[in-house]
Amino acid sequence: MSRLSHICAVSAISELFRPLAANGERKNVLYLLNLTKLHVYEQLLLEECLYRISSPLSQGKNNVGFVLINDTYSNAKEGERGGGHGFTSPENKCVVFGISGKVPHFIKDVNYIRKNNISLIRRYTGGGTVYIKNNCLMFSLILPLHFAEDRQLYPSNVTEWVFNSFYHRVFNNSPSGEEEDDKKKKNSNTFCHHENDYVHQIYDHVNDEMKMKKFGGNAQAFSKNYFVHHTSFLWSCDYAEMERVLVNPSKQPQYRNKRNHKDFLTSLEECLPGGGHTPMGFIGKFVSNIRQLIKQQNDKNNGSYWHFNQIDLGISSESVIAPGSHIFDEVLSVDIDIWKNLFRSFCSSEETRNLRSTRLLDPLGGVISDDAFCGPSFILR
Repeated sequence: MSRLSHICAVSAISELFRPLAANGERKNVLYLLNLTKLHVYEQLLLEECLYRISSPLSQGKNNVGFVLINDTYSNAKEGERGGGHGFTSPENKCVVFGISGKVPHFIKDVNYIRKNNISLIRRYTGGGTVYIKNNCLMFSLILPLHFAEDRQLYPSNVTEWVFNSFYHRVFNNSPSGEEEDDKKKKNSNTFCHHENDYVHQIYDHVNDEMKMKKFGGNAQAFSKNYFVHHTSFLWSCDYAEMERVLVNPSKQPQYRNKRNHKDFLTSLEECLPGGGHTPMGFIGKFVSNIRQLIKQQNDKNNGSYWHFNQIDLGISSESVIAPGSHIFDEVLSVDIDIWKNLFRSFCSSEETRNLRSTRLLDPLGGVISDDAFCGPSFILR
């Protein structure tokens, strides 16, 4: 028996990846996990694990998906206040590279990286480089390709589909695809996808043109049956620090036009209209929109019926995630040790052990052991 087969013999794992309806048939379930207490590195490790093993553990039924959320901003604030319910808040100070990203191409000064203990991480998806310093909301979608019943998804169109399906109503009051007339555009304060980025678009009356600033970076990965689309939303931004860490990349989207980080980027703290916005409120809107999206899909009655369940790991304040009891069909308690064992099986099983791409890097770009990870650990130790 392989390690993956062995781990699925554990009832909690079998119930997650092979969920059954009351009539004994398989049901489709989208799970939401709050990973806010995890360091970004461990989040990415678990994320890649779920992406790689969901199809084999579901026996090819591909009937489960995952939404992962990591609020590094609020977690750091809670740590400063001495909160955390007994769990140490991680210092999410790291540079995350795409799978083909090279340290010398993006890091301005490796000595600064060493001196300030900034972790370097290579993730398993493509895309660019992001500097995280307790300032991002990390949202990840791990979905079977058939979740988008009315659309064939590819790397070229997944950003558009995800934004229109999962984010448009979170940022904009109008439905996705609604056209604006010229007068409305000149008074607009809108959010959209552009060249694989999520951008804030506002009319510049002085130069009579629309200006775009990036507030969310995306990356994705595709396999035969599953895809991942994950986003790092800038909630706040220390532009001076970012200039010290990252170079202005030679390969960049056309709309950036060689702008420096401060002129090219904006944070949600700065650009969300009105006042009083919080990460918790933003996450609540996102989760509520998923509930609405699933309801709309289920109401069509011509496709697969999906359930939306929350998984309580027992390590985070779940009030961050659940703005109302009507949001989830079920809330399941699954101990963090189950996920630790799942990750270990992924790393040791002959079917998957050579697939792992998420790694720690040294300042010269070489892969280093997980033993070098010194933050509070839920997955590695």
